[in-house]
Amino acid sequence: MSRPPTGHETVVRLRGELDALSAASIEPRLRPLAADRSRDLVLDLTAVTFCDSSGVALFERLNEQRMASTTLVLRGLGRQPRRVICLMGLDRVLTCESEIPVGRPAARH
Repeated sequence: MSRPPTGHETVVRLRGELDALSAASIEPRLRPLAADRSRDLVLDLTAVTFCDSSGVALFERLNEQRMASTTLVLRGLGRQPRRVICLMGLDRVLTCESEIPVGRPAARH
């Protein structure tokens, strides 16, 4: 997980599998970022190879925390994570982007 702020958003790059164990591990680090209502929170999922319902539930909790004033964006959705997110209907609630916007390189660590 890495998190460089860029302009009006904080981008956090997640990688690997997002399951019950990893979601529980990263949630305490994501909550303070979600609480910062002065900037959008972008989760870059380009390097996420697997996401189950625990990952989707994490996105829902983070979104509920942010709803007041800023946006939670899921960016760089791969095939499997996008499929789970769509099956659970979260694509109708969150901003989902398939690709990294031009001029905004993903953070690396």
